[in-house]
Amino acid sequence: MHFKIFLVIFWAAGILVVMTTSNAEAFLYNQILHYELDLSPNFIDLFRLNDVALTDNFYLIQKLGHLLSFGILYMLLYNWLHTHSKALWYCIAFAISSEIIQLFFERNGRIFDMGVDFIGILLAYIITVIVTARKTKVQ
Repeated sequence: MHFKIFLVIFWAAGILVVMTTSNAEAFLYNQILHYELDLSPNFIDLFRLNDVALTDNFYLIQKLGHLLSFGILYMLLYNWLHTHSKALWYCIAFAISSEIIQLFFERNGRIFDMGVDFIGILLAYIITVIVTARKTKVQ
């Protein structure tokens, strides 16, 4: 039981470390972590859509990272809590919070990214429902 909690906390902390580093490209390509704190971010930036670049490979890698990291977080939470509703709500709250937190670290916190996070959570939910149903049939 304690190991499952540890995995959830470790994974969530990892998401925050990566999402708050000030230069995502430096982290991805050179494994350099750098943080710059902005105590008065512009919260209107959450609603920006003019920087969505679906033809940019790095941008797509970032969004795939969002999708996978939140999908895995959902699965870890579900494995620990054994309830879909709590795992869903915790993941959604964390996705929203992480995008807001990014604004304080010179990153692009966006509602668009929350949507990508939600898609990852939803896909993980569907996978766990299917796997759980198959396990139940086998037993």
